Parts: sequence; structure tokens; C-alpha cells
Amino acid sequence: MRTSIYMSPVLALVALGCNEYTIEDKRSDITDEVDDGDPDIEVDPVKINFGELAVGEGETKTETVTVKNVGEGSLSIDDLYLADTAQPFSYSAIGAILIPAGTSTTFTVTYAPITAEDNGTNIVIESNDPDEASTLVKLNGSGVAPIIQLDPVSYSFGTLYIGCEGSQPVTISNIGNADLVVSDFDYVTASDDMSLDDNTVVNGDLPWTIGPGDSREVYVNYAPLDDYPDEGFVVVGSNDPLQSEAQAQQAGSGELYGENLDVFEQSLQSSTDILFVIDNSCSMAEEQTNLADNFASFAAVLAGADYDYQVGVITTDNPDFRGDIITPDTPDLEDEFVAQALAGTSGSGDERPSEMAYNSTQAGGDAGPGSDFLRDDSKLSIIVVTDEPDSSTGDWSTYMNHFWSLKDDTDLVVVSAIAGDWPSGCATASPSEKFYYMSVATGGLYLSVCATDWASHLESIAEASKIDLSSFELTQPPVPETIEVRIDGVIQTDGWTYNDIDQSVDFDDDHIPSGGTVIEVEYALYGNCSE
Repeated sequence: MRTSIYMSPVLALVALGCNEYTIEDKRSDITDEVDDGDPDIEVDPVKINFGELAVGEGETKTETVTVKNVGEGSLSIDDLYLADTAQPFSYSAIGAILIPAGTSTTFTVTYAPITAEDNGTNIVIESNDPDEASTLVKLNGSGVAPIIQLDPVSYSFGTLYIGCEGSQPVTISNIGNADLVVSDFDYVTASDDMSLDDNTVVNGDLPWTIGPGDSREVYVNYAPLDDYPDEGFVVVGSNDPLQSEAQAQQAGSGELYGENLDVFEQSLQSSTDILFVIDNSCSMAEEQTNLADNFASFAAVLAGADYDYQVGVITTDNPDFRGDIITPDTPDLEDEFVAQALAGTSGSGDERPSEMAYNSTQAGGDAGPGSDFLRDDSKLSIIVVTDEPDSSTGDWSTYMNHFWSLKDDTDLVVVSAIAGDWPSGCATASPSEKFYYMSVATGGLYLSVCATDWASHLESIAEASKIDLSSFELTQPPVPETIEVRIDGVIQTDGWTYNDIDQSVDFDDDHIPSGGTVIEVEYALYGNCSE
């Protein structure tokens, strides 16, 4: 009996040992769908050079990147990122993260530089491409912009004596690749001791345009007025897009070298001793009359100031007083002065006013030390009226030194003259050289004997004869900004100024201290600024 055996074709092939055919399961493990091949990524472009781009608001550039699947299987985009996130590039979301075979998608890359520099990084695309898991798009670009730089950024003046000064340049440079426009300055400090000099003489007015690689200098000045630390900041505004305001810091401290206190007591009533020396030669009749007729103007100035004055009269050939000393209490004082001033014209033609004043003020003379005329605390005013040169034998400085020796304070001596114009004379009047130089040396007046307005002459000379109650000379050179003035202990913030020529504190007419008050002036002394 024959048994029939049936084999399926597959089993028959196996049984025959045939391996020419392979059966593959092409179903996806995930979707259970058939997958017909591998994906293959292709990116265009693979390099983007954005070139040079001006930095500024809205100044950006954008390029498109195409991602294509040139394989047979679906391409999956697993990640998209910048390799260096500090670089000024950004990207958009990709159009699709699953790209079927033969299709493509896109994303964009934007370059927005923030300063003048070269930028570069990569966009990294991670996918399921079995041959190229990571694909790179190289990015490059250059920003065009100014960059401000201040040098030094920080500076210390150290310790300076109060009254000394220091100056430090601050250099403003443009280290970028476009024009820097400096639009404004400010100096921020809580101290009055530091200040900024923007050097306008050299730099010109704002705004300044500073080209790439160029610079300008400004200066910070420091003059400490106290012994406290000081700090300040130069603040510079510009078109630098990354730093619209740049700062540089300065610091320093003052040190007191020394201080001084001057104390003055205002006179209850100021007094002046006035010695007239009148030329009594033959040419002086008209001048003597002018003097006599206008003495009232002279006396009125002194009376208006409540001055305690004395007047003595001598001539150019006699050192003795022509009459009694004239005071505000003299009966008919104008008549008395007229009688003495009209000295006649029969005197010597060899006029010697300096010598007569010198002799009169010697010990034992009518106007000398110990006399009723010369008072210790009074101002001495010597006034000559002449139309001829001074024939006194001594040099003018010899006489002047003698007059100064009569007072402890040389400021209490003033010499004035009504004489021929200096240096050429006037009409028939000749200049008086000796009295010209003495008037200059003492701050007196040298007025023309040829003038018609003797009233104003005598008013001016009367003013010069008064003790200056408004000015107080200091004993040491002060640091002016540190001066503190007190009257009877009360600080005076206004009504006075410092006179650096006379080294004095001068009060305004409306603020002159009253008689009997105590004026205190306290101030810092200069140290050695070279140390």
C-alpha cells in the first residue's frame, strides 16, 4: 500500500535545503506598518555668512535653511539648537519634525549683532538619519558699531593737603569700527571738591564724533577743602549700542596741614590825623583859593562817616603848624582852615614839601611822636598841594620809610598830592616826582592841580584819608574756600569777599561790622603741595 505525502512549498524548499530566498518582515515594530527604507538628511545651505551688519535697533538679517529627506524612510528631527547660546544668533521653530521621504521643511536663522565683533557658531540638527545623526549649519557674521572705552576706569588721587590740587586726564577712546558720537557729560559726586573739565577749548562743543581708533581727553580736578574722603564718577553718554553710558570713578581724601585764627576788634570811632603841606610860593594864589573854597567838601566826607579827625597845616618852607589843630569841635572850622590854607605867596621858591613833612613829624615837631597831633591808633594822611617839583634833598623812599616808621601798621599811612600832572605836568604846573611815588606806594591819590573841580578832588582825598573799616588783612595766606567769618561769634555766610591781592577779608558797604564788635576769621593754611 503506497502512502501519499503532501508538503507545503515552504517546507519543500526547506527540505530541499534551498536558501536562495529570504523572507523579511517589513512591518514597523511601533506602527505595525511597512517601512520601506532609511531616511537621509540633506541641509541647504550648510554655511551662512551674514557679512557685516550695523548694530542698532532693528538692524538684523535673516536667512532660511531647508531640511530635505532624500532617503526612503521618514526623517525625524529629534533636536535643533545653537552650539553657543552666547552668540547673537537666533532661530525659529522648524516647519515639521517628521519629514516623509522626498519632502522638505524649513526654519530661519537671524543675526542681530550687539557690538563690534566677529561672531560665529553652529546650528546643530539631530535626527534619525543612521549615517548622520548630527548635521551642522555653520554661522558667521560681523557687527559694525562704536565701542566706548574710558581710561583709567578707576583712579585715586591719594591724600592731598587742603588747598592743594590734583588733575587726572580721563581718555575717551573708540575701540569699535564705526564712529562714536559723544552726546553728553555728567559728573556725579556728593562733594564740591571734585569737578570735571571737558576740555572744550581743545575738544570743541558737544556732540563729539570720535572715529575708530581715535580718542579725546577730559580732566577731573580735585581740590580738597576738608579732611573727608571724596568720590566722583565721570558719566559719558554716547551712541555705543551696548553701553550708552560709560563711567569712570575717582577717589581721594584731604588732609589739614594747619589752620589759623585771626581776631580783630572794630574801632568804636575811627580817627585820622591829616597833615596839609601847602606850597606858599609866588605862583600859588589861585591854588590856595581853590583849596580853601572847597574844604567844606573835604570836611563833609569825614563828618558823614562820624570820623574823629585832626587837621594840621604847614607850608613847603616851614614845618611848624600855621595855627591850632583843627578838629570837628573847632568853632567855625571852615573859617579856621581858610585862614591857614591861604598861606600867602611870599614863601621860598625852593619848595621842599617832603623835607618839611619829615621835619614836622620828627620827635619834638608839631606833628611828631608825643605831640597832640599824632595819635597812636589814628591813620596819618599827608597831603601836599603844589605846582612845582619837590626840591627836598633826600630820596623819596627815605622820607617814606620815616613816615611808615611812625605807625606799627604801614597801612595806617597814606600820602596824596594835588600837583602837576604826572609825568609831563600841566599848563604852568610841574609834576612832583617824590610825592607821585609816595602816593603809589601807599595807595594814595595823585590828582591834577590844573583841574577845575577841586571839590571832587578833596572828597576823594578825604575818602583815602579814612581808616578802612571794611577790610581786615589776614596774618597768613589762607585757603580761600575754607575761610569762615564770625562777628561776635555768629557765622557770616554773605556780605564779605576774600581779596587775594591784599590778603584780606573785605566787607560790603552794607555789612561793615559795627564799632566794638569782634571779627574772627578762621581758615586752613596751605601745605606743601609738591609732597
